[in-house]
Amino acid sequence: MKRIVLLLSVMVLLMLAACTGSTAPNADSDTVVPEEIPAPPPEEPKEELPEYVFEKTALCAEEQALRDSGEVIGYYTYELPQMYIANEDNLTEEGRTAALQNAETFNTRMREVLDESVHNGEEMLRYQEVLVEEESVDFVVCDELSSNVYRVGQIVSVVSQCYYYGGGAHPFSYTVTYVYDLSVGQFIDPAQIGDDPEKFRTAAAQLLIEHAESLGEDYVEGYWADYQEIISRWNETAVFFDDTGMTVIFSAYELGPYAMGPVELTLTYEELVDVIGEGGLTHLGVLHTAE
Repeated sequence: MKRIVLLLSVMVLLMLAACTGSTAPNADSDTVVPEEIPAPPPEEPKEELPEYVFEKTALCAEEQALRDSGEVIGYYTYELPQMYIANEDNLTEEGRTAALQNAETFNTRMREVLDESVHNGEEMLRYQEVLVEEESVDFVVCDELSSNVYRVGQIVSVVSQCYYYGGGAHPFSYTVTYVYDLSVGQFIDPAQIGDDPEKFRTAAAQLLIEHAESLGEDYVEGYWADYQEIISRWNETAVFFDDTGMTVIFSAYELGPYAMGPVELTLTYEELVDVIGEGGLTHLGVLHTAE
């Protein structure tokens, strides 16, 4: 009897061991392994936009004429900006090509302005030498040009202040501007910034006339009789865009006599919100300002 019990005990232990072994994992088992969740693909880096920088005095020319004694009888000095791309190496091939084309177009125009100015300046000095030699004039003739650059959104404005003196009671100063659109790679008429250029021109003209008349009776009485017609062609005079809005400068003699001096009129973007249009304000990068 004892032998039978012992035998049964051994058989039970063997069965338990077999069951335990059958549940142990091994290389040949059908154990289900959870699938690995693939990692999300890395985010593609955003395309870097060109960083345009302007060196205001990159183009510079100076010259002077002297008497035999070494005394200066005339001079000219001109300073104009050049455009560079600060992050050229980080741009895509397409972006780099467009940015470099912008710089070339802009810089070519500025070099042309400088070359024309130098030509006029040399003519001025040669004529002054003749006057000193033949008529013994005692004034110093001069021609000066200095520039500032403003950028808002895709619009770059070059504002050149010019000063000339060639004898007489007073010198002559005036402003010249150039408006460049980075998105199309061209210098443009300022009215082209508007969604509807003609609507922009005529509506802005009315606002500018109101501003000109708000300066007071002394101004209004001093304007030329056709001042409203002159102001209506504001896009043909000196115009620039900056963070404050659109500024139009009528140099001395444009709206009135020399004694009046230049007349500077600024329209804020809030005033222009319904005049330029949403596309134009977005183009200027100031839509949020006018909202």
